[in-house]
Amino acid sequence: MAFQLNRDELQKNGRVHFGDWVEPALVQIEHAIQQLEEEGGQQVVQSGRIIALRATDTNRAYSAFKAALYLGKYDDMANKERFLTKMVKAHHSYEPIRGESILFMFVGVGKPVYDHMVTYTVGRPSRIAGGQRANLPWGYEVPAEAKDPQAYIDRAMPMIQEVVELTKRDAERPSEQLQAARSLLPVGYIMPPFLMEFSEEALIKNVFRQRLFERGAQGATVDVVGDMFECCLKLDRNKWETLRDYHGPHTVAWEKAMRTLRDKQLTIDDLFTLAERNLSPEERGNTNLYELLMQTVGKEAPTMWEKMNK
Repeated sequence: MAFQLNRDELQKNGRVHFGDWVEPALVQIEHAIQQLEEEGGQQVVQSGRIIALRATDTNRAYSAFKAALYLGKYDDMANKERFLTKMVKAHHSYEPIRGESILFMFVGVGKPVYDHMVTYTVGRPSRIAGGQRANLPWGYEVPAEAKDPQAYIDRAMPMIQEVVELTKRDAERPSEQLQAARSLLPVGYIMPPFLMEFSEEALIKNVFRQRLFERGAQGATVDVVGDMFECCLKLDRNKWETLRDYHGPHTVAWEKAMRTLRDKQLTIDDLFTLAERNLSPEERGNTNLYELLMQTVGKEAPTMWEKMNK
């Protein structure tokens, strides 16, 4: 079945507001993606505002070949589980996926999120974004932290509409160049669709870890990066669930727990005190130690943003 661009997915969070001039472009983009899918022979997947156009490690065939070559397993070079079950599990080299990448298309994403994502240059072989001098904004994205979303829409959308109107040719007044009119745009304007391609190693070790697994990223960025991860799951659920198991949010808590235990030299009794548990010796002996650690020394402190918004 040919790819269908799900408009509801683009606006499912209720914060994305497109201008009425956007739909014709969406139709054209949808048609172009269908052609890419047909000619490339790869399935295109969408989650929210993210479309994964291409993944180079098709069916894990290339990472399997690389892992076998790396480990000298010439008699079993099609083993697609080796990288995950041997190399990842042993915290060994990630070379088999360092050169494998996923090409993402961002549709309906605000400029602040783009600014966050563009900071990742290592492991990002390509970035395609239309210049602001020649491309109209697509609308407005209300900040995830906004307490009165409608107030933002009421103020921002007329400003964006005004920029669009200023660039139109009119018999009564000369049109403004977009590179001048864009100075009137609100910070959260929606950029035209852009592309970013990341190596799989950079995704799991940097992008997903810093913008999704660790707390503190801005809400809109978390939404978008979460959609990127969902696309990865649709492409290869086993691979990305395994990678998340070794790099996910729980590993952040593990690191904090180990540092705290080392730095404070805590005892078991100290942990029970921190957990505010007054248990008998028998109950203590039956306590799940992992859960106790996560509830005490592994518990993350409030982020700077959470403290500011109290």
